[in-house]
Amino acid sequence: MTKSRLIGRITASLAATLLTVAAPAAAAEKPATDMLSKMFIWWNQAFKTPGAYTPENFSKFFTPDATLTLEGRTVINGVGEWATHFQKIQAGGGEVEIVVPFKEVFEKDGVIYNYHVIRSRRDGKAACSLAAGHATLRDGMISSIVLVRAPLDASKGPIDPQCWVD
Repeated sequence: MTKSRLIGRITASLAATLLTVAAPAAAAEKPATDMLSKMFIWWNQAFKTPGAYTPENFSKFFTPDATLTLEGRTVINGVGEWATHFQKIQAGGGEVEIVVPFKEVFEKDGVIYNYHVIRSRRDGKAACSLAAGHATLRDGMISSIVLVRAPLDASKGPIDPQCWVD
């Protein structure tokens, strides 16, 4: 089994475990000192700032060849694609926020493992997901992020308290 396939299986297993244990109360506040948390703090502010998603700004956090893999599919390769991808989302209107501090985060051997809430609102309708995965660091910068996400549906039961509601 290749290293990337093994990491993918471990991440999927971790994500499945974390997604099934959503705490009914808000997570205890943890300092947002890891590189992934710092990047998402910037990202949240940049979403509200037209023109902020540039390759130069992403380069403050990412290696030039950084990738984003969602649900096992690589959707971004390089800081130019990071900028383009999020410019499109930003231009689509609405609000999106990655809740920081994360519900859970720890770093080991250059990998940041995380579990967090993604909340959004478009056309007055709120949506929310739980996400879990990992970010790999190279020379102190993010070289990849791998996430799995699970949308939450208030009609099927209680949603996470960090979610926005209509």
